[in-house]
Amino acid sequence: MFSFKKSRGLHWHGILRPILLVILSSFTLTACAATERTAMRFLDTSEHHTYTGIILARQEKFDDAEREFSLALQLNCESALANAGMSIVKSQKGDFEAAVEHMELAERFARSSTERLYVHTLKIQLYAMTRRPENWIELAEEEYRRAVTISPRFSAAHYCMGLARMMNHEFDEAGRLFIKVLDLNDEYLEQADREWKRIQMILEAEPANHRIEEIALVDRVTRSQLALILVDQLKLDELYHGLGIYNASLKKESHLLDVEYHPHKREIEVVVDMNVAGLEPYPDGTFHPDDLVTRLALAVVVYDIMVRVSGDKLLAERYGDLLEPTETADFPHSNYDAIKTAVGRGIMPDEWFTSSRLAPYSPVSGAEALLVVKNLKDVLLIGF
Repeated sequence: MFSFKKSRGLHWHGILRPILLVILSSFTLTACAATERTAMRFLDTSEHHTYTGIILARQEKFDDAEREFSLALQLNCESALANAGMSIVKSQKGDFEAAVEHMELAERFARSSTERLYVHTLKIQLYAMTRRPENWIELAEEEYRRAVTISPRFSAAHYCMGLARMMNHEFDEAGRLFIKVLDLNDEYLEQADREWKRIQMILEAEPANHRIEEIALVDRVTRSQLALILVDQLKLDELYHGLGIYNASLKKESHLLDVEYHPHKREIEVVVDMNVAGLEPYPDGTFHPDDLVTRLALAVVVYDIMVRVSGDKLLAERYGDLLEPTETADFPHSNYDAIKTAVGRGIMPDEWFTSSRLAPYSPVSGAEALLVVKNLKDVLLIGF
């Protein structure tokens, strides 16, 4: 039996959902010795409920999908595909123990090569999601070998193993697996391309340590994670200290109400003490460490650092009107200056702010935040 914990990295419903497509190609099911009930109508079959559950799970309607898989299993408890589908639902709802139990049943009852292929592939995902037990990456690799033995050109297996390698911080190997998916030119092209680009951003950003690599994997970076990036990756406290902007020995005692037991407490207190714009405490004395960072908020942070390091409060005037007024009509003047400067110096891409009126308020991924900070660091090194 596995022992699992919930991972806080990627949004796994967006990754697991495409794998359900595999089920659609096979419905070879065997009857239980004793079912809990009998079919009541023409469409009340295990196959139909399993198919319906798959569609609902693909639509991320996991409560409804769970109901359908449950009905399917009542009619055929030895359905490998219904058990596998239930495993997906349970994992999405955080019940990893139940997810493993259903996956073990799916593995036991899988008869056809398609069913076995699906089970091997999903087991890779369960290992990657939870990163348990300790040798999870070796176990995932074993499932991968079994899957490609059945079908060497099965894109889902290569894609899922790429995700596992990525979650294990093996970015070069993960990239090679995603390229293999692209070369196969079959399924998962869009997903593999997206993850390959994520890896390229991570490698270009050169994460400083394991904690930063973990942040690089998240889909939406938080205020506390951005504080960690500024302290660990940019060494902002050391930079400010060298310029006489910040003296850690004069650090005031923090009275933030919601970070006392936060894993990034020290880094949060440092950026608050340095008065980094965009990461200030709220008026009620809270920091909201788990609030998401938007593109606009990140631009404000970048601009504040650039102004304080350069000592030039008119920095934005160097970059002219880079954005159409209609696209920034709702921005305060200071935010518009931040956008102009970050875009003008090539630290942030202009499409982040011009593609739509809501684009500036989109969340930033960990890899994107890291690359922006890398670009900022390069600008600080070469000067303004």
